[in-house]
Amino acid sequence: MNFQDAEKTYKDLKVQHDSGKLSDSTFEAEVGKLRMQDAQGRWWQIGVQTGEWYMHDGQKWNKAKPPLTATPPSEPAPSPEITAVIPRIGTTPKAEPAPKKNSGSGLPARLFSSKPAGRIGGGGLSRNTLIAIIAGVAVVCIILAVVGFLLAQGPLGLAQATTATPTRALVLPTIPLPTLPPKPTDTPLPPPTPVVTTTIALPPTTTATRAAARATATPTKKPAVATTPTISAPPGVYVLKLETDPVKIDVGDGSQKPQVGFKMTLYNNSGGMQTFTKWFVRVFRDPEQTTGDSPYRNSYGESLKFDVNVGTGTVEVTTPAHLTFGTGGCTYVAIPYYTTENNQAVPFLKTNGQPLYYAFKVCQ
Repeated sequence: MNFQDAEKTYKDLKVQHDSGKLSDSTFEAEVGKLRMQDAQGRWWQIGVQTGEWYMHDGQKWNKAKPPLTATPPSEPAPSPEITAVIPRIGTTPKAEPAPKKNSGSGLPARLFSSKPAGRIGGGGLSRNTLIAIIAGVAVVCIILAVVGFLLAQGPLGLAQATTATPTRALVLPTIPLPTLPPKPTDTPLPPPTPVVTTTIALPPTTTATRAAARATATPTKKPAVATTPTISAPPGVYVLKLETDPVKIDVGDGSQKPQVGFKMTLYNNSGGMQTFTKWFVRVFRDPEQTTGDSPYRNSYGESLKFDVNVGTGTVEVTTPAHLTFGTGGCTYVAIPYYTTENNQAVPFLKTNGQPLYYAFKVCQ
C-alpha cells in the first residue's frame, strides 16, 4: 500500500463514519491500520479527525507532507549455513558429489569455490582434502569428549558409551524483526500529578498489667484520628484536580447536545483567603488544536467566567453547565484559567509549577 491508496481508504472510511455505518471506536481502529514506512525507514500515520499525514521523528509525531510512494524496508538476507559432514567413528569419510547446476535458475550453483588443485600458480586444496581435514579434526574432538565423559562416569559409563552414535545438530539462523515506533495518539499525556502523602496519627499502645490480664473484660481500641493531607509546596494556591460535570458525557445519536460544566479542586496553603477573578475552563479538540505549529491557541469553547474565593486547605469549585458537545469529535483537553487585572488569562499551576492538562472523551 502506498500513500495514495491509504488516503483513498481513509476517505472511504470517513464517508462510512459520517453516514453512521461505523462507530467512533471502529473508525479510529481502522484508520490506525493505515500506518506505513517510507524508503528512509520513517513511519507515517493519517490523523483520525484531520485526515492529514503525521511523521514520527523517533520521539513524537509531527504533521508533514509524505513522499509520493512508500517503499517498505528490505529484510536482511539470512546468512548461509555451513554444514560439516562428520563421519562415524571407525568409518572412512566419503566425498560429497558436486551439486548439479540448475539451468533454470539465475543464481550460480556455488557462490564461493576453491581454486582447483594442480592448476599452475594455484596453492589451494581440493574439496575432498578439505573435507578429510575437517572430518579428522571433528573425530579427534569427539574422541577427546568421549574419553573425558567415560573417565567422569567410570567403568559402567565406558561400557554404555561404546554403542553411542554421534548426531549432527542443525543450527537455524535468527532473523531480527523490525521494531515499530509507538502508534500516534490524539490524546496528549498530561504532566505528572503531585503525590499527596497522608499522615495519620496512630493511637498509643498500652501495656497490659497483671491485674488487667486476670480480668475477663476485653479492652476496646481507640479509633484513629483522621488528619488533613499535607502537601509539600511553597505558600500559594495550587490546582489538584479537574474533571467534567457530569464525569461521563453521552451524546447518544447526536440529536441532543448535553451541556457540560467543570469541577476543580484547589489547595491553599498561603495562610489566608485568596480571590481569583473570572476563572474559567478552556477546551481544545485533540489533536487538531493541540499539535502543529501553534498548539493550544484556538480553543473549541470556554465555560462561563465568575469570581471565586479560595479559603485555606482543600476547596472545590464548579462552573455551571454551559459548554455543549455533539458528534464529530471524540477526544478533548481542558485547562483551567483565571483572569488578571490586565484581562489576561493565566493557567492555574500544580505544585510542580506546571499547568494542568485534563484529557477526556466524548463518544457515542
